[in-house]
Amino acid sequence: MYQDNTARTLKMENKLDNIKNQPYYIQIKNVLKEKIKSGKINNNRLPSIRQVAKDFGLSVNTVLRAYNELGKEGIVTGSVGRGTYLSLSPKNNTTSKEAFESLSPQTVINNENRKDFLSRIIQVSLEEALSLDFSLQEFEEAVEEYVKEKLELMQRIKLVFIECNIEQLTYFANHLELNPNINLIPVLFDELNKQSDDIMKEIKSSDIVVTSFYHLDEVHKLLDHLEKKIIGINLQPEISTIVEIAKIQPDSVVGIITTSKTFIEIIKEILKELNLNFKELLESNSKDEKTIKQLVHKCDAVLVSPRRKNVVTGCATEQTKIIEFVFIPDRTSINNLKVTMLEVKKSLI
Repeated sequence: MYQDNTARTLKMENKLDNIKNQPYYIQIKNVLKEKIKSGKINNNRLPSIRQVAKDFGLSVNTVLRAYNELGKEGIVTGSVGRGTYLSLSPKNNTTSKEAFESLSPQTVINNENRKDFLSRIIQVSLEEALSLDFSLQEFEEAVEEYVKEKLELMQRIKLVFIECNIEQLTYFANHLELNPNINLIPVLFDELNKQSDDIMKEIKSSDIVVTSFYHLDEVHKLLDHLEKKIIGINLQPEISTIVEIAKIQPDSVVGIITTSKTFIEIIKEILKELNLNFKELLESNSKDEKTIKQLVHKCDAVLVSPRRKNVVTGCATEQTKIIEFVFIPDRTSINNLKVTMLEVKKSLI
């Protein structure tokens, strides 16, 4: 379901130099950057982690580290199982070369130097204001007024978020790091397909439509006629989730219990992407507690969605390892969404 068909067509011709005093993950990162610059990355999407690992004869972990480095530099956004994209609006009809060249200096800030970078921005702005004979007090008042205006704009935004399963939809709505006063309307993809009057009314009155990258093309087809701003966002597994799963012994029986079949398929694809194989994989999206209990008692470990954690915990024995499978929006997607919200409201004033 979440296979990267585009990536399969991309041949990785470069050979790594094992003589260089440079880690393989850095070499992989540089190879991919060159392919972006040269326009060999199609549809703004990078090849899958597993495909790159196979092409270069490396472990998935090595390639995953390379992709993480690209993410830290702000060049890509993505996650295991969902695909990795250039950090641009996917509706931009740009080549990967144009996309790479359009990345501004602000998109290549490491988490470690973000505070220093912000301080330099303030310093430059302040020095420019002083050179134009503005006082410190005038600068401070202007900044406060500008920030207040932006906060008020964000509070008036109506945002619709569309996803295919209730787990991700609920988690996104509850944990999105945006202004809490934003009017966020969650919509299941199945509801969108039905195009009921109530759903379409909500969407028509919204300022921005947000969905995952996987559904972006489908949402565009269904809603482009409304001329709404449609933004793709990436939901990625929490690192702690992946780490805990990696600790499970390969000879274990592992269960997956969620409220939706789609969420089960997403989890299975991520396990496949990371080559995490177990003796047996059981699954259920049943709401029947007896059925859940029977499955849990067969398992050494259970991967569970947030909405099913309490039920599964109540059915499990002390020996059963329970891992809550949590997705979070990645930082680049959140930042891009914040910028878009300001742009949208500015255009409506």
